Amino acid sequence: MRKKYLAISLVSCLLSACSSQEPVVTELFPVKVGQQYGYMDRAGKMAISPQFSAEGCFGDGLAIANNGDDKAGWGYIDKTGKFVIAPQYSSVTSFSEGIAFVVAEGGSPVAIDKTGAVKFKTADVQEVGYFREDYAAFSVLKEDGEKWGFMDKEGVTRIQPQFTGVGFFSGGMCAVINNERKWGFIDKKGDLKVNYQYVDAAPFNGNRAAVCLDGRWGAIDNTGKYLIEPKYADMHLDKDGFVVADGEKFGWVDNNGKVVIDPQFERAFPFNGNKYAPVRVGGKWGYVDHNGKLAVQPQFDFAFGYDGNLALVQLNHKEGFLNEAGAIAIPISLDDLSADYYTRYFVGLSSASSVITCKNDPLFVSYKWLTKFFQMDFETAKSVSSESTRTLVDQFAGMTNLMDDSTKQQMMSVRVAVKDPKENGDNATVAYTTSDNPGKAQTLYLVKEKGKWMVAFSKDDAVSSAEAPGAGEKPAE
Repeated sequence: MRKKYLAISLVSCLLSACSSQEPVVTELFPVKVGQQYGYMDRAGKMAISPQFSAEGCFGDGLAIANNGDDKAGWGYIDKTGKFVIAPQYSSVTSFSEGIAFVVAEGGSPVAIDKTGAVKFKTADVQEVGYFREDYAAFSVLKEDGEKWGFMDKEGVTRIQPQFTGVGFFSGGMCAVINNERKWGFIDKKGDLKVNYQYVDAAPFNGNRAAVCLDGRWGAIDNTGKYLIEPKYADMHLDKDGFVVADGEKFGWVDNNGKVVIDPQFERAFPFNGNKYAPVRVGGKWGYVDHNGKLAVQPQFDFAFGYDGNLALVQLNHKEGFLNEAGAIAIPISLDDLSADYYTRYFVGLSSASSVITCKNDPLFVSYKWLTKFFQMDFETAKSVSSESTRTLVDQFAGMTNLMDDSTKQQMMSVRVAVKDPKENGDNATVAYTTSDNPGKAQTLYLVKEKGKWMVAFSKDDAVSSAEAPGAGEKPAE
């Protein structure tokens, strides 16, 4: 399971950051104590003793967890801390709508129910996300790149893979990307309901969605009509309106665009139906009421929105909780919470919301290596690299510190297409193209190490870290 929801094709899910969600009150908080995780109740007492190397929030009554030795794999626990599905998988999603996807070492994603029974299997799927409104997004590898579609809870394809990227269904609508990297919205039949035109698009909440056109944010209804013309530097849904950035200051507008709290804060997150909202003033975080008046003075290094009657705050690298009156409810002494708690707050999804195939196949391994390389997720790239190639990856990783931000952004925006795998004993080749050089086919080489395909270069390869695949040079034969 990845610590953050970073699937590059599911970018629109990230654009829901801090968007208004139906309030979900956390019953048990996944907290780190020393080197292990346990669960704390809302009174600040440990309900499940620290015993896991990693874990997530509860969803559908179960939570993902990894054994304390970090070796057995991922499984699922109940609210007593007992494994009800044994830790045996290399990656998993949280349960959503009664179903989770799991991947065994060397296998493809499999859908299971809360007893661990297999609902259905996938074969040629590259990545799959968990269910939202009865549909799960999935991708397959095609000659022109990774394409996304949707399946139902029987594993039947309902919308054919055809999109460069997708979000998730909300209010019967889903944001999707076409080949020109423009966003539009489809319905559950796959019909385009709002034309491709946006640079960015957030998921619908009710009949509202924030969209970005020519670098400015506005809001549309589910017919594509503007509720608020694109004019803001940033915009996020709130329950009764929007948090907006006018220049470098944040404030609130209602659903018609009328200013209700003047933009005056360095940063602000939604109320989401709560009494107070977090804001940053003078580099510190506090809370304001619905009139924009400070209710809790800025004093924290960071502050989250309220989770029921508790709000998480950070100070001096420690964490604790405030009550509804803004007083300390749980002392600011906690080491950390699980990454899943933060991701659910900022993204509105679990950090374990998708899984990638572990299929030991040259095509899938090549795609994984190339995409992670361009995303600069070098540790994951090294996991499918030969011993000599890991050294090259480390060398390139060291050079990224010398890159300026625009170069990094350009690298991370590169899309990859793989095709034509050829195996010859313990050696294989895969042809690939990149979006920054689409007319030039290049070759990636693989070898088998301990029965697994790994990306490799020959000892005589003269490719330097600056000439790594995708940097414009074809690896030497």
